[in-house]
Amino acid sequence: MTMLDPTLPEALRAQIARSRIAISLAAAMPDMPLCMVNDAFCRLTGFDADDSLGRNCRFLQSSATPRDQIGAMSRFLADDAQDDGRFPVMNRTRDGRSFMNLVFMSKLRGGDGTLRFVIGSQFDVTASDAAGTIARDDVALSRNMADLRRAAGQFGLIMSDSTGLIARSISTLARITLRDE
Repeated sequence: MTMLDPTLPEALRAQIARSRIAISLAAAMPDMPLCMVNDAFCRLTGFDADDSLGRNCRFLQSSATPRDQIGAMSRFLADDAQDDGRFPVMNRTRDGRSFMNLVFMSKLRGGDGTLRFVIGSQFDVTASDAAGTIARDDVALSRNMADLRRAAGQFGLIMSDSTGLIARSISTLARITLRDE
């Protein structure tokens, strides 16, 4: 895990670093450059932190990425009324392999409501579909997120085991942490 922006609370940085889920964090500044990626992100994409940090995550797209997928993410980022979104997007790994990436994005705001970061959780649903492992991956995701549920519990949150809520749980913890700064 590597990070360019030291203003993120240490507890959240540590939680993202420990996660087995691919996570990226973009700074809320022009072109939304990535300021943090964890090891799971690097394994999923094949790009190491040095290749990723400072770049917009569109570097994972290729000419095969449908424009409507890109447009849906752009509209989400431009809409200040939306804080969470889920987007399937055709991406590519460093070695050129295409994969369908299910991206959960959440806007993280400071206590004053100002957008500070956009956190993304990425899942290779192509690999899960092809291997017939979606149910097994769901169980593994739930197990891997046990630490996050415990951490969220320290903030008084009760979390369900549904995959969607688990995927959004990191952004929930991040929001709480940023508001408590």
